[in-house]
Amino acid sequence: MKFGIINEASISRGMAHSVRYAEMLKEAVFADEMGFEFFGSSEQHFVSTAYTVSCPEVMYAAIAALTRNIKIRHMSVVLLKGINHPVRIAERLATLDNISKGRIEFGTARSNNWQQMQTFEVDPTTTRAEWREVLEATLVALMESPAEFHGKICNFDPVDVVPKMYGSTCPPVFVSATSPETHRVAGELGIGAMTFDNWFGWEYLDDCIKEYRKGLLTAKPIRGYYEINARSSFLTFPAHCAPTRKQAIEEARSTILGLFDSVAGMYMALAQGEAAKGGGSYAYLERMKELDEHKHDIEYMIKASPGLLVGDPDDVIGIVKQYEKAGIDEVILKIDSYGHQANLRSMEMFAKYVMPEFRNPRSIPPPAEDWKPAASISERYHL
Repeated sequence: MKFGIINEASISRGMAHSVRYAEMLKEAVFADEMGFEFFGSSEQHFVSTAYTVSCPEVMYAAIAALTRNIKIRHMSVVLLKGINHPVRIAERLATLDNISKGRIEFGTARSNNWQQMQTFEVDPTTTRAEWREVLEATLVALMESPAEFHGKICNFDPVDVVPKMYGSTCPPVFVSATSPETHRVAGELGIGAMTFDNWFGWEYLDDCIKEYRKGLLTAKPIRGYYEINARSSFLTFPAHCAPTRKQAIEEARSTILGLFDSVAGMYMALAQGEAAKGGGSYAYLERMKELDEHKHDIEYMIKASPGLLVGDPDDVIGIVKQYEKAGIDEVILKIDSYGHQANLRSMEMFAKYVMPEFRNPRSIPPPAEDWKPAASISERYHL
Protein backbone atom coordinates (compact mmCIF):
# COMPACT_ATOMS: atom_id res chain seq x y z
CA MET A 1 0.00 0.00 0.00
CA LYS A 2 1.32 3.40 -1.02
CA PHE A 3 0.38 6.69 0.61
CA GLY A 4 0.29 10.11 -1.04
CA ILE A 5 -1.04 13.58 -0.31
CA ILE A 6 -3.48 15.73 -2.28
CA ASN A 7 -3.47 19.38 -1.27
CA GLU A 8 -5.98 21.83 -2.74
CA ALA A 9 -4.65 24.92 -0.88
CA SER A 10 -7.94 25.44 0.93
CA ILE A 11 -8.11 28.85 2.54
CA SER A 12 -10.11 30.16 5.49
CA ARG A 13 -11.98 33.43 5.69
CA GLY A 14 -9.63 36.41 5.57
CA MET A 15 -6.54 34.43 4.47
CA ALA A 16 -4.47 35.58 1.51
CA HIS A 17 -3.69 33.06 -1.21
CA SER A 18 0.00 33.93 -0.93
CA VAL A 19 0.03 32.79 2.71
CA ARG A 20 -1.72 29.49 2.00
CA TYR A 21 0.50 28.78 -1.00
CA ALA A 22 3.60 29.29 1.16
CA GLU A 23 2.14 26.85 3.70
CA MET A 24 1.39 24.36 0.96
CA LEU A 25 5.02 24.35 -0.15
CA LYS A 26 6.09 23.63 3.43
CA GLU A 27 3.57 20.78 3.61
CA ALA A 28 4.96 19.29 0.38
CA VAL A 29 8.50 19.41 1.77
CA PHE A 30 7.28 17.80 5.02
CA ALA A 31 5.54 15.04 3.03
CA ASP A 32 8.86 14.32 1.31
CA GLU A 33 10.66 14.19 4.67
CA MET A 34 8.00 11.90 6.18
CA GLY A 35 8.30 9.35 3.38
CA PHE A 36 5.02 9.81 1.51
CA GLU A 37 5.28 8.43 -2.02
CA PHE A 38 3.59 11.23 -3.97
CA PHE A 39 2.11 14.72 -3.66
CA GLY A 40 -0.22 16.67 -5.90
CA SER A 41 -3.24 18.88 -6.53
CA SER A 42 -6.19 18.79 -8.88
CA GLU A 43 -6.67 21.50 -11.46
CA GLN A 44 -9.64 23.59 -10.35
CA HIS A 45 -11.22 26.80 -11.57
CA PHE A 46 -13.62 29.31 -9.99
CA VAL A 47 -13.79 27.72 -6.52
CA SER A 48 -12.89 30.58 -4.22
CA THR A 49 -11.90 28.81 -1.00
CA ALA A 50 -11.94 25.00 -1.02
CA TYR A 51 -9.93 24.42 -4.22
CA THR A 52 -7.70 27.35 -5.10
CA VAL A 53 -5.01 25.72 -7.28
CA SER A 54 -5.92 26.72 -10.83
CA CYS A 55 -2.34 26.36 -12.16
CA PRO A 56 -0.89 23.32 -10.36
CA GLU A 57 2.03 22.99 -12.77
CA VAL A 58 3.38 26.34 -11.52
CA MET A 59 3.20 25.11 -7.94
CA TYR A 60 4.82 21.81 -8.95
CA ALA A 61 7.89 23.59 -10.27
CA ALA A 62 8.50 25.08 -6.83
CA ILE A 63 7.81 21.73 -5.13
CA ALA A 64 10.20 19.93 -7.50
CA ALA A 65 12.97 22.39 -6.60
CA LEU A 66 12.39 21.97 -2.85
CA THR A 67 12.08 18.16 -2.67
CA ARG A 68 14.26 15.20 -3.58
CA ASN A 69 12.38 11.89 -3.50
CA ILE A 70 8.64 12.35 -3.56
CA LYS A 71 6.76 11.84 -6.85
CA ILE A 72 4.78 14.83 -8.11
CA ARG A 73 1.41 13.74 -9.45
CA HIS A 74 -1.08 15.82 -11.38
CA MET A 75 -4.47 15.06 -9.74
CA SER A 76 -5.58 15.94 -12.33
CA VAL A 77 -5.04 17.79 -15.64
CA VAL A 78 -8.44 18.57 -17.20
CA LEU A 79 -8.25 17.01 -20.67
CA LEU A 80 -10.64 19.28 -22.50
CA LYS A 81 -9.20 21.22 -25.44
CA GLY A 82 -11.00 24.43 -24.50
CA ILE A 83 -9.13 24.39 -21.18
CA ASN A 84 -5.85 22.66 -22.01
CA HIS A 85 -4.43 22.13 -25.49
CA PRO A 86 -2.63 18.76 -25.72
CA VAL A 87 0.63 20.29 -26.98
CA ARG A 88 0.71 22.72 -24.04
CA ILE A 89 0.03 19.85 -21.64
CA ALA A 90 2.94 17.90 -23.12
CA GLU A 91 5.26 20.91 -22.89
CA ARG A 92 4.41 21.46 -19.23
CA LEU A 93 4.76 17.80 -18.33
CA ALA A 94 8.16 17.53 -19.98
CA THR A 95 9.37 20.74 -18.34
CA LEU A 96 8.33 19.50 -14.91
CA ASP A 97 9.86 16.09 -15.57
CA ASN A 98 13.20 17.73 -16.30
CA ILE A 99 13.07 20.00 -13.26
CA SER A 100 12.15 17.08 -10.99
CA LYS A 101 14.53 14.64 -12.70
CA GLY A 102 11.87 12.14 -13.67
CA ARG A 103 9.42 12.42 -10.77
CA ILE A 104 6.27 13.48 -12.68
CA GLU A 105 3.10 11.35 -12.83
CA PHE A 106 0.31 12.24 -15.24
CA GLY A 107 -3.16 12.20 -13.70
CA THR A 108 -6.07 13.26 -15.90
CA ALA A 109 -9.77 14.16 -15.60
CA ARG A 110 -12.74 15.20 -17.73
CA SER A 111 -14.02 17.74 -15.14
CA ASN A 112 -16.86 17.66 -12.64
CA ASN A 113 -17.46 21.42 -12.47
CA TRP A 114 -20.46 22.83 -14.32
CA GLN A 115 -19.35 26.47 -14.03
CA GLN A 116 -15.94 25.52 -15.41
CA MET A 117 -17.54 23.88 -18.43
CA GLN A 118 -19.81 26.86 -19.06
CA THR A 119 -16.99 29.41 -18.81
CA PHE A 120 -14.64 27.51 -21.11
CA GLU A 121 -17.52 26.67 -23.48
CA VAL A 122 -17.37 22.91 -23.01
CA ASP A 123 -20.28 20.65 -23.98
CA PRO A 124 -20.85 18.33 -20.96
CA THR A 125 -22.40 15.65 -23.16
CA THR A 126 -19.12 15.11 -25.06
CA THR A 127 -16.51 15.25 -22.28
CA ARG A 128 -15.90 11.50 -22.13
CA ALA A 129 -15.00 11.30 -25.84
CA GLU A 130 -13.04 14.55 -25.67
CA TRP A 131 -11.00 13.34 -22.67
CA ARG A 132 -10.05 10.20 -24.62
CA GLU A 133 -8.91 12.09 -27.71
CA VAL A 134 -7.03 14.82 -25.84
CA LEU A 135 -5.25 12.11 -23.83
CA GLU A 136 -4.07 10.40 -27.00
CA ALA A 137 -3.05 13.69 -28.62
CA THR A 138 -1.10 14.66 -25.49
CA LEU A 139 0.77 11.36 -25.49
CA VAL A 140 1.61 11.81 -29.19
CA ALA A 141 2.99 15.29 -28.46
CA LEU A 142 4.91 13.94 -25.48
CA MET A 143 6.42 10.85 -27.08
CA GLU A 144 6.74 11.52 -30.83
CA SER A 145 9.32 13.70 -32.55
CA PRO A 146 8.08 15.30 -34.67
CA ALA A 147 4.54 15.01 -33.35
CA GLU A 148 1.46 15.03 -35.57
CA PHE A 149 -2.20 14.39 -34.74
CA HIS A 150 -5.44 14.60 -36.70
CA GLY A 151 -8.70 13.76 -34.95
CA LYS A 152 -12.26 15.00 -34.56
CA ILE A 153 -11.29 17.49 -31.84
CA CYS A 154 -7.51 17.97 -31.99
CA ASN A 155 -5.46 18.69 -35.09
CA PHE A 156 -1.84 19.68 -35.45
CA ASP A 157 0.67 19.19 -38.26
CA PRO A 158 4.19 17.88 -37.58
CA VAL A 159 5.82 19.93 -34.84
CA ASP A 160 8.90 19.45 -32.67
CA VAL A 161 7.65 19.69 -29.10
CA VAL A 162 10.33 20.77 -26.62
CA PRO A 163 11.66 20.06 -24.11
CA LYS A 164 11.82 16.28 -24.30
CA MET A 165 11.13 14.14 -21.24
CA TYR A 166 13.91 13.65 -18.69
CA GLY A 167 13.86 9.91 -19.38
CA SER A 168 12.93 7.90 -22.45
CA THR A 169 9.72 6.39 -21.05
CA CYS A 170 6.25 7.83 -20.66
CA PRO A 171 5.31 8.89 -17.12
CA PRO A 172 2.65 6.78 -15.34
CA VAL A 173 -0.83 7.76 -16.55
CA PHE A 174 -3.95 7.93 -14.33
CA VAL A 175 -7.54 9.12 -14.59
CA SER A 176 -9.78 10.48 -11.84
CA ALA A 177 -12.80 8.19 -11.85
CA THR A 178 -16.14 8.47 -10.07
CA SER A 179 -18.32 6.16 -12.18
CA PRO A 180 -18.04 2.41 -12.84
CA GLU A 181 -17.88 3.18 -16.57
CA THR A 182 -14.81 5.41 -16.23
CA HIS A 183 -13.15 2.72 -14.09
CA ARG A 184 -13.77 0.14 -16.81
CA VAL A 185 -12.38 2.47 -19.51
CA ALA A 186 -9.30 3.11 -17.36
CA GLY A 187 -8.67 -0.61 -17.11
CA GLU A 188 -9.11 -1.11 -20.86
CA LEU A 189 -6.56 1.64 -21.53
CA GLY A 190 -4.13 0.19 -18.98
CA ILE A 191 -3.96 3.37 -16.91
CA GLY A 192 -4.27 3.88 -13.16
CA ALA A 193 -7.70 4.64 -11.69
CA MET A 194 -7.89 7.30 -8.98
CA THR A 195 -11.29 6.62 -7.41
CA PHE A 196 -12.51 10.09 -6.55
CA ASP A 197 -15.16 11.63 -4.28
CA ASN A 198 -16.74 8.31 -3.36
CA TRP A 199 -19.63 9.24 -1.06
CA PHE A 200 -21.77 6.40 -2.37
CA GLY A 201 -20.86 3.56 -0.01
CA TRP A 202 -18.70 0.46 0.12
CA GLU A 203 -20.80 -1.52 -2.35
CA TYR A 204 -20.43 1.24 -4.92
CA LEU A 205 -16.66 1.26 -4.35
CA ASP A 206 -16.60 -2.52 -4.89
CA ASP A 207 -18.52 -2.09 -8.15
CA CYS A 208 -16.00 0.50 -9.36
CA ILE A 209 -12.98 -1.66 -8.52
CA LYS A 210 -14.57 -4.73 -10.15
CA GLU A 211 -15.16 -2.75 -13.35
CA TYR A 212 -11.56 -1.55 -13.29
CA ARG A 213 -10.20 -5.08 -12.86
CA LYS A 214 -12.53 -6.28 -15.60
CA GLY A 215 -11.17 -3.64 -17.95
CA LEU A 216 -7.59 -4.58 -17.14
CA LEU A 217 -8.21 -8.10 -18.50
CA THR A 218 -8.15 -6.64 -22.01
CA ALA A 219 -5.86 -3.68 -21.30
CA LYS A 220 -4.29 -2.08 -24.36
CA PRO A 221 -2.07 1.00 -23.80
CA ILE A 222 -2.69 3.84 -26.24
CA ARG A 223 -0.34 3.28 -29.22
CA GLY A 224 1.88 1.23 -26.90
CA TYR A 225 3.37 4.42 -25.44
CA TYR A 226 3.39 3.28 -21.80
CA GLU A 227 3.59 0.22 -19.61
CA ILE A 228 0.28 -0.93 -18.13
CA ASN A 229 -0.31 0.96 -14.90
CA ALA A 230 -2.64 -1.27 -12.86
CA ARG A 231 -2.64 0.90 -9.74
CA SER A 232 -5.99 1.40 -8.08
CA SER A 233 -5.84 4.56 -5.98
CA PHE A 234 -8.48 5.82 -3.57
CA LEU A 235 -8.92 9.48 -2.73
CA THR A 236 -10.04 10.12 0.83
CA PHE A 237 -12.38 13.04 1.31
CA PRO A 238 -10.99 14.06 3.73
CA ALA A 239 -8.34 12.25 5.77
CA HIS A 240 -7.42 13.21 9.32
CA CYS A 241 -5.60 11.31 12.04
CA ALA A 242 -5.33 12.49 15.66
CA PRO A 243 -4.41 10.87 19.01
CA THR A 244 -8.10 10.20 19.80
CA ARG A 245 -11.17 9.54 17.68
CA LYS A 246 -13.03 12.39 19.38
CA GLN A 247 -10.27 14.87 18.59
CA ALA A 248 -10.04 13.71 14.97
CA ILE A 249 -13.79 14.07 14.40
CA GLU A 250 -14.05 17.47 16.05
CA GLU A 251 -11.05 18.83 14.14
CA ALA A 252 -12.43 17.48 10.85
CA ARG A 253 -16.13 18.26 11.40
CA SER A 254 -16.29 21.63 9.66
CA THR A 255 -14.12 20.35 6.80
CA ILE A 256 -16.32 17.30 6.24
CA LEU A 257 -19.50 19.37 6.21
CA GLY A 258 -17.98 22.04 4.00
CA LEU A 259 -16.62 19.53 1.49
CA PHE A 260 -19.90 17.63 1.36
CA ASP A 261 -21.97 20.76 0.77
CA SER A 262 -19.64 22.17 -1.88
CA VAL A 263 -19.28 18.88 -3.76
CA ALA A 264 -22.99 18.05 -3.49
CA GLY A 265 -23.86 21.43 -4.99
CA MET A 266 -21.23 21.06 -7.73
CA TYR A 267 -22.33 17.53 -8.62
CA MET A 268 -26.03 18.27 -8.64
CA ALA A 269 -25.53 21.30 -10.87
CA LEU A 270 -23.49 19.22 -13.31
CA ALA A 271 -25.98 16.32 -13.40
CA GLN A 272 -28.89 18.70 -13.94
CA GLY A 273 -27.03 20.84 -16.48
CA GLU A 274 -26.07 17.83 -18.58
CA ALA A 275 -29.60 16.41 -18.34
CA ALA A 276 -30.96 19.70 -19.68
CA LYS A 277 -28.78 19.18 -22.77
CA GLY A 278 -29.99 15.62 -23.23
CA GLY A 279 -27.03 13.80 -21.67
CA GLY A 280 -26.94 11.30 -18.83
CA SER A 281 -23.33 10.32 -18.12
CA TYR A 282 -23.28 12.35 -14.89
CA ALA A 283 -26.74 11.26 -13.66
CA TYR A 284 -25.27 8.96 -10.99
CA LEU A 285 -24.06 12.04 -9.10
CA GLU A 286 -27.62 12.72 -7.96
CA ARG A 287 -27.07 9.99 -5.36
CA MET A 288 -25.64 12.73 -3.16
CA LYS A 289 -29.22 13.47 -2.12
CA GLU A 290 -29.31 10.26 -0.11
CA LEU A 291 -26.50 11.34 2.20
CA ASP A 292 -27.69 14.88 2.75
CA GLU A 293 -30.12 13.96 5.53
CA HIS A 294 -27.31 12.31 7.55
CA LYS A 295 -24.53 14.81 6.94
CA HIS A 296 -24.46 16.16 10.51
CA ASP A 297 -23.95 12.66 11.97
CA ILE A 298 -20.21 12.38 11.37
CA GLU A 299 -19.96 8.88 12.88
CA TYR A 300 -22.67 7.71 10.46
CA MET A 301 -20.93 9.41 7.54
CA ILE A 302 -17.60 7.74 8.37
CA LYS A 303 -19.26 4.29 8.38
CA ALA A 304 -21.29 4.96 5.24
CA SER A 305 -18.65 6.70 3.13
CA PRO A 306 -15.32 4.99 2.36
CA GLY A 307 -13.79 8.38 1.59
CA LEU A 308 -13.96 9.64 5.17
CA LEU A 309 -10.69 8.37 6.65
CA VAL A 310 -10.99 10.06 10.05
CA GLY A 311 -10.08 8.78 13.50
CA ASP A 312 -7.25 7.69 15.75
CA PRO A 313 -4.52 5.45 14.26
CA ASP A 314 -6.38 2.23 15.15
CA ASP A 315 -9.51 3.51 13.40
CA VAL A 316 -7.57 4.61 10.35
CA ILE A 317 -5.60 1.37 10.08
CA GLY A 318 -8.85 -0.59 10.19
CA ILE A 319 -10.37 1.44 7.35
CA VAL A 320 -7.22 1.20 5.21
CA LYS A 321 -7.30 -2.59 5.66
CA GLN A 322 -10.83 -2.46 4.22
CA TYR A 323 -9.40 -0.57 1.25
CA GLU A 324 -6.83 -3.33 0.80
CA LYS A 325 -9.55 -5.98 0.90
CA ALA A 326 -11.48 -4.07 -1.76
CA GLY A 327 -8.42 -4.10 -4.05
CA ILE A 328 -7.01 -0.62 -3.44
CA ASP A 329 -3.25 -0.23 -3.98
CA GLU A 330 -2.77 3.42 -2.99
CA VAL A 331 -4.39 5.84 -0.56
CA ILE A 332 -4.51 9.51 -1.54
CA LEU A 333 -4.84 11.49 1.68
CA LYS A 334 -6.68 14.80 1.37
CA ILE A 335 -5.06 16.75 4.21
CA ASP A 336 -5.25 20.46 3.61
CA SER A 337 -8.09 22.24 5.38
CA TYR A 338 -7.53 22.01 9.13
CA GLY A 339 -5.02 24.85 9.40
CA HIS A 340 -1.32 24.55 8.61
CA GLN A 341 -0.14 23.20 11.98
CA ALA A 342 -3.01 20.69 12.21
CA ASN A 343 -2.26 19.56 8.64
CA LEU A 344 1.34 18.86 9.61
CA ARG A 345 0.28 17.02 12.78
CA SER A 346 -2.12 14.83 10.83
CA MET A 347 0.54 13.99 8.24
CA GLU A 348 2.95 13.09 11.03
CA MET A 349 0.37 10.81 12.68
CA PHE A 350 -0.10 8.93 9.41
CA ALA A 351 3.66 8.66 8.86
CA LYS A 352 4.42 7.49 12.41
CA TYR A 353 1.53 5.18 13.23
CA VAL A 354 -0.33 4.18 10.06
CA MET A 355 2.08 3.81 7.16
CA PRO A 356 4.51 1.45 8.97
CA GLU A 357 1.64 -1.00 9.52
CA PHE A 358 1.34 -1.45 5.74
CA ARG A 359 4.97 -1.21 4.73
CA ASN A 360 6.49 -3.60 7.24
CA PRO A 361 4.54 -4.48 10.41
CA ARG A 362 7.63 -6.24 11.77
CA SER A 363 9.40 -2.89 11.92
CA ILE A 364 7.04 -1.84 14.73
CA PRO A 365 8.58 -2.92 18.06
CA PRO A 366 6.34 -4.67 20.60
CA PRO A 367 5.35 -2.80 23.78
CA ALA A 368 7.88 -2.69 26.58
CA GLU A 369 7.32 -4.93 29.61
CA ASP A 370 6.12 -1.98 31.65
CA TRP A 371 3.43 -1.12 29.08
CA LYS A 372 0.12 -0.46 30.78
CA PRO A 373 -2.75 -2.23 28.95
CA ALA A 374 -5.22 0.25 30.40
CA ALA A 375 -3.38 3.23 28.96
CA SER A 376 -5.63 5.64 27.09
CA ILE A 377 -5.34 6.19 23.38
CA SER A 378 -3.97 9.66 24.02
CA GLU A 379 -1.12 8.09 26.02
CA ARG A 380 -0.46 5.55 23.28
CA TYR A 381 -0.34 7.98 20.40
CA HIS A 382 1.55 11.24 20.66
CA LEU A 383 3.73 13.50 18.59
